Amino acid sequence: MISARSMMAAAVVVVLAATVYAAAKAGPKAISDDVVKKVTAAAPDKAAVQPAQPRRVIIFTMTKGFRHGSIPLAAKAVEILGSKTGAYEAVQTDDPSRLAPDRLKEFDAVVMDQCTGVPFDDPALKASLLEFVRGGKGIVGIHAATDAFYDAWPEYGEMMGGFFKGHPFRRISVKLDDPTSPLNAAFGGQGFEISDEIYTFKEPYSRDTLRVLLSIDWENANLSKGNRTDNDYALSWIREYGKGRVFYCAFGHDDAIWWNPAVLRHYLDGLQYALGDLKADATPSAKISPPLEPARGPKLAAPAPKPAKAAPTATNSAATPANPAAATSGSTATH
Repeated sequence: MISARSMMAAAVVVVLAATVYAAAKAGPKAISDDVVKKVTAAAPDKAAVQPAQPRRVIIFTMTKGFRHGSIPLAAKAVEILGSKTGAYEAVQTDDPSRLAPDRLKEFDAVVMDQCTGVPFDDPALKASLLEFVRGGKGIVGIHAATDAFYDAWPEYGEMMGGFFKGHPFRRISVKLDDPTSPLNAAFGGQGFEISDEIYTFKEPYSRDTLRVLLSIDWENANLSKGNRTDNDYALSWIREYGKGRVFYCAFGHDDAIWWNPAVLRHYLDGLQYALGDLKADATPSAKISPPLEPARGPKLAAPAPKPAKAAPTATNSAATPANPAAATSGSTATH
């Protein structure tokens, strides 16, 4: 005999599934005019350098894994950064065929806008994107651009600089690992505090291959435990890949990131680096001698402890079986 508790749990699961399906069918949430105005106002008035020639950027938004709600806003922000400053023209697509060689040649850089899972598995498209960058063009990764391909395409992780490992932090202290880099000009030579879904990275991430621009200031962040034994949590970096250039930044999960003036400037400078217009030293961090002196972040207080969960009572115990589903939904929503 099926208990009332089991029936209620099943009903909750069905409702949750229907809600997720309905959201997927509804498509991305529209960006309000007020949000567009906020992003436009926060974007720099001019680019760090004038482009050497008219530039075109393609923003790729397809996902086959978790789909971040900030994808449309990130794409819109990238468009605004280009149109407001004249640094480039941007177009959006979720069509992988736009990455074929005969179509990709129209562009100077590809922006991977949080393209989770395996957005495409066509060997010809993989080769096209790799050769595009190796041949002298650029690629930019936003937030979950590292949460893609994994075993399906290890070369992608090598090019991008690492694969997603987890997101155990939110409020952090950030240090400038390369205070004199033109890509860090937005931060005025000072570390800073920020709150976002903070990604961490696993192999092939290495300072032997990447010029790390920003990272968590572990000593000042007052965090108790991470998921790397070396506590090396890079947040932004550049690298050369063949004749081309890579810029990656982990910020971008929360909508508010996209109207943060300093972060927008950092992204614009990273885009101009990937396009080849803004010159920057990409010597890997571990190969710089003597090592660079970072600009340390602010010292933060320990985060407030989470309140203890109340024990189930007779009035709420019927809903208890639904908790695992709710917890899964909550953690997935911050992927």
